[in-house]
Amino acid sequence: MNKKPFFTGTFAPMCESYVAQKRASGLDYDQQAKLLRLFDNFCKGYEIEDYRITKEIASTWCKKRPNEADATRYGRVGEMQRFAQYLCQQGYPSYLLPALPKCGEQHVPYIFSMDELRHIFERLDTLAPTNLSPNRHLTMPLLFRMLYGCGLRISEALALLKSDVDLEDGLLHIRHGKNDRERIVPMSVSLTEECRKYAQTVHKGTADSIPFFYTKEWAPYSKSAIGKFFRGILWDVGIPYRGKQLGPRVHDIRHTFCCHNIQKWAETGVPIYIKLLILSRYLGHSSISSTQYYLRLTAQAFPYIRDVCEKELGGMYAPFSLPMESEGLQDG
Repeated sequence: MNKKPFFTGTFAPMCESYVAQKRASGLDYDQQAKLLRLFDNFCKGYEIEDYRITKEIASTWCKKRPNEADATRYGRVGEMQRFAQYLCQQGYPSYLLPALPKCGEQHVPYIFSMDELRHIFERLDTLAPTNLSPNRHLTMPLLFRMLYGCGLRISEALALLKSDVDLEDGLLHIRHGKNDRERIVPMSVSLTEECRKYAQTVHKGTADSIPFFYTKEWAPYSKSAIGKFFRGILWDVGIPYRGKQLGPRVHDIRHTFCCHNIQKWAETGVPIYIKLLILSRYLGHSSISSTQYYLRLTAQAFPYIRDVCEKELGGMYAPFSLPMESEGLQDG
């Protein structure tokens, strides 16, 4: 007796090969396969051409259903996104929605203006050493310039060892990014020179295994300590801290790095989508769908950029609402 096919829609052959690939990598993928079957059945109501997920299909599938929990929506939309990425890899260009926020994530990213950044760095440059932190006048200005200049997560910057910072070629070796992903991040010439000056003073005679940014006890700084310090800097320069969920947070410097780059590309006529692929690798994202989130965020911060992005990318901004309009990053 023939076994009834699990997938019966237009996408069935691609669904089967996608799930087979996942299971070959050691995943059981049972629950995800059920979500994918729901999507395949949903697509029976559409005319599908060459296994392509259109904007209409993706946007309709993404809409929140009556009485649907955020976690349920997050799961089914996320599986469609991963399947769409697979189709793109197989030569069937499909529409990729900006990433949904993680369930319960309600932080609204704060994008610093250039004036605000200038005031922050000016304040950092006036720091004096203390008994508890004898190198803070050297460490903090460089740490925050690295966060903005390279778009690092604070955890990645604090995890850098002396041996991870290549002062010859101007490269940072990120060994344990999010989900333990490893990558190489190039620095600008000016930032590399600042790192050299810092190392000549702070790392004279230190071992390669010492944190690049270390405390008085030769240990790495904690994220909470840097967050508390940053709130003090914000106070000093007159930028109000609006609370835990509203920030600004240290991580918003990474958001600002991304938005300022997209803004610059849009204003100078640089092909945004090509640059977005590079930015995705640079940030350590697992997929470009997480990076595409910054297109929406940039358009919110700089409304005149929206027309440029729409013209080049053709409807990158999907017509669906998100909880609290938080637009939190799936991949950070």
